[in-house]
Amino acid sequence: MKTVTELGNVDAKLVTISLTGDGRREQLLLKAFAERYNGKEFVLQLPTTIAPLGHGNKLTGRFVGFSVLQTIKTYVSTYKFTRYLFLIDREHLNDNDLISEIKNNLTGFNQINITALAAQAFLISCNLGSHDLIIHVIVCGEKKCIEENIAKLILLEFGTHVEPIKPDIERALNQHDSNLYILIKNAKSNNLDQAFTDLTAAFSNIESILHLRKSRK
Repeated sequence: MKTVTELGNVDAKLVTISLTGDGRREQLLLKAFAERYNGKEFVLQLPTTIAPLGHGNKLTGRFVGFSVLQTIKTYVSTYKFTRYLFLIDREHLNDNDLISEIKNNLTGFNQINITALAAQAFLISCNLGSHDLIIHVIVCGEKKCIEENIAKLILLEFGTHVEPIKPDIERALNQHDSNLYILIKNAKSNNLDQAFTDLTAAFSNIESILHLRKSRK
């Protein structure tokens, strides 16, 4: 799957927009994930701290938690994109019923249907005006954040126990002459599935949906 930061003249039917709270760290992670999947004609826009908001304007800053979803309305109205990949850390959710909390935060969306792809990965079909949307939601971290997933992959790949905090993760990766992109890109498939069960489920589903729609043309 091809990755881009700027949308340019890409076909909206082939694009999935990634939505995260920050964008810098997740760029490396999502770029590596996307490149492990087939379908080079399909495109994943990598997250950015400059996101569209309002009537074609751009807002520079960090979104937190579910506030990232507010940008979808502009992506739809201005660019006609209909597929999204939304990552959110577990610490931003208060309810153990993840489906209910996600649904309650989809303000302004209609005909919401949520299907679980894994324990913390969800496929959402919904409407926004006359547009049918697909949103993949991944809740990262068993207790708090995505660093827990990264630390687990480091343990599986290198046998090195590391605390799930950024400085310790960076130190461990440096010790193994690696970085987040290399770690994800070169990881054994079974290790990646164990550490990132929900994200791998989402990417597999995105790929299958895109191939299915292409075959129907």
